[in-house]
Amino acid sequence: MKIVLTTSMSGLGGTENATFRLGRLLQSRGHDIILASSDGPLIEEAQSLGIRWRNIDFYQGGTFGYLKSTLAYLKMLKQEQPDIVHCQMARIVPACAIAAKLASPATKVFYHSRGLDPETYPKIAKLFDKLGVYIIGNCRHERDKLIRYGFPAERVTYTYNALHRPEGSAHKPPRNEIVLGTLSRLDSVRAVHLMLDIFKQLTDLKLPVRLHIAGIGEESDRLKAQAVQLGIDSKVTFLGGVRDLTAYFSEIDILVNTPHCIGDHGAGVGNNILEAGLYDTPVVTYDMAGISEMVVNGQTGYCIPFGESGQFIEAVRTLVENPELRRKMGAALHRHVTERCSDDEIYRTTLAAYAM
Repeated sequence: MKIVLTTSMSGLGGTENATFRLGRLLQSRGHDIILASSDGPLIEEAQSLGIRWRNIDFYQGGTFGYLKSTLAYLKMLKQEQPDIVHCQMARIVPACAIAAKLASPATKVFYHSRGLDPETYPKIAKLFDKLGVYIIGNCRHERDKLIRYGFPAERVTYTYNALHRPEGSAHKPPRNEIVLGTLSRLDSVRAVHLMLDIFKQLTDLKLPVRLHIAGIGEESDRLKAQAVQLGIDSKVTFLGGVRDLTAYFSEIDILVNTPHCIGDHGAGVGNNILEAGLYDTPVVTYDMAGISEMVVNGQTGYCIPFGESGQFIEAVRTLVENPELRRKMGAALHRHVTERCSDDEIYRTTLAAYAM
């Protein structure tokens, strides 16, 4: 099967990593994978795996750039005649769907829904239905949300993100201070500023904790200034972008996650939750979208209603003070994640989606 994955690959965020991992999985199972995207830090590695790359960037140059990229995409489809176009972002779907109708009518077009602003769902449900697009949600919650907003149930399904392939296990030696870690883009939606406020309260309780913040983004300077203002900067380390997840999780005892996503905002589980599971690391998180499909409260971690900082603090304190519970919950999350997101399971659900 010839499959075109289309997206932006400009950074190291969740969508870029999810796209790369899906492409790698499909390529390893014998499919011809074309990555039509902007340039970025994962492109060279994708090409080394045999994934073909077409430099088509729908996110540069405004309206003119979008139209120019649509023409380039149409030309590429006419040459390649793929079986599947799999769009990883919503903005590019109309261009890809129209180009496919004109240049490769037998090609099925998919949108992989990874979360939208709530007011956008009714619009894309109506438009993508008219365009004949199929949708894959990145969790059960996202599929159900799209159906609720009017997208035909027979043309939408879900599959979780493909997993990172760890290079060895993350050994967590005993240490004097328990290390909490965040792993996300540093933007307002991921809301690491909320974790800094919580961490300040944890230090006020005299808990032996440190905080490692991994990621890059527009909130980076503001977060560093906040840590100084709160007087916790000596206990907070900003790691920047992280590629070596084995090294990162070797230093992290508890993953903490405070996304500001309520109601129908946001989607999915988050690669950070899945990666924590791979490395047997317990999670304390605010609940959103499909997170509770992986972080089962009290079993594989703690999934706290958004804004309930007192419950969040108590959950972290419980894990800090109980190393055996950390081990037990980390192992339970590992089993849960690897059962639902193994290569075989992601491949099965993806191919089933393509067969809709």
